[in-house]
Amino acid sequence: MKHEEEKMINDVFERFISAYAERDKTEDFSNWLASRFQQEMPDMPEEKSRQLSREIIEAVAGYDKTLDNLNQAIDAGQSKEEWLAEQMASAYEDMPLAESGTMLLRVENDLSVANADMVHELTGIPQGEIIDVDVEDADHNEYSVKNTVLNIAKQAVMSGLGAVASIIKQSFENGEPLGSDTINQALQEGIQAASGELKAVVAGAIKIVAEKGLADFLPEDTPLECIGDMACVAVESANALYDAATGKSSVTEALDKIGRASVTAVCRVASYALELKIKTIPKVGPIIAYFAGDLLEHMKSPQFTDGVYNVVREAAITTWDGIKQRAKDLVSMKGQELLTQMVNQ
Repeated sequence: MKHEEEKMINDVFERFISAYAERDKTEDFSNWLASRFQQEMPDMPEEKSRQLSREIIEAVAGYDKTLDNLNQAIDAGQSKEEWLAEQMASAYEDMPLAESGTMLLRVENDLSVANADMVHELTGIPQGEIIDVDVEDADHNEYSVKNTVLNIAKQAVMSGLGAVASIIKQSFENGEPLGSDTINQALQEGIQAASGELKAVVAGAIKIVAEKGLADFLPEDTPLECIGDMACVAVESANALYDAATGKSSVTEALDKIGRASVTAVCRVASYALELKIKTIPKVGPIIAYFAGDLLEHMKSPQFTDGVYNVVREAAITTWDGIKQRAKDLVSMKGQELLTQMVNQ
């Protein structure tokens, strides 16, 4: 990310969290958020700002409901991957296999490209090592479609791991937490007692960044539901890392929580892509890393150690190696199919 771009995004974020920390707590939160939008975009009609506020709060509530669904499924013995496959089946069950297979592979590729960027930042491994699959010409059947959904889940977990590694690296490189005591306290209280509000505040900041075209990785037409999902994962991630940094939970527990949060977001984003036939999806991981990192920076918590970072980094690399092998296998299988066709002609 360019320095100028990062500064503009950070300015929006700072304005939102500062205003949230210093707000009149007796004011209805939805009204407060609507007024915040009007201050950021004076030309926005009052009714539109109120509608935007309501829709963001609804998007956050929708995400939280889906996350609760996943947590209950895991408690009952289901894996994250199995849950994702089950949830997404309803989004493509009425679509022809060729169409759903193509769109799902496109989602997987989009996630893979974004994850490759994060891996490059963490390890120096060239993004060029990613192996693209020709989604238009790929053969699809019921098994391949289900297998692609399972691999989307792996990419989702990878997004979370990559984001966590980036956040922790940023945490011990930046030193002391930022912001005033008022902001720090407001964020800690918000994460613990009013996480829905804090998620909506972060979503509002992301929406403004998109509306003003401040980030190349966040298109202006990014669906509001996707913005809500990304904000929710950022807050869930910051909360999990804060608990790990303060000894309330282990790093392993934090990674599991972030993995669940990321899978929930990708499930919802991928479902939108199928239902609305969106051709590209936002780069979820980098956005999560940026905003969750900013949240954590403002909270008074012990800094992570190099050792913790190395553990998370190695987990991300191991996961990425498995994903790359899957891509190589797909390309190899496709090559064998083409060779067989040539021999039989």
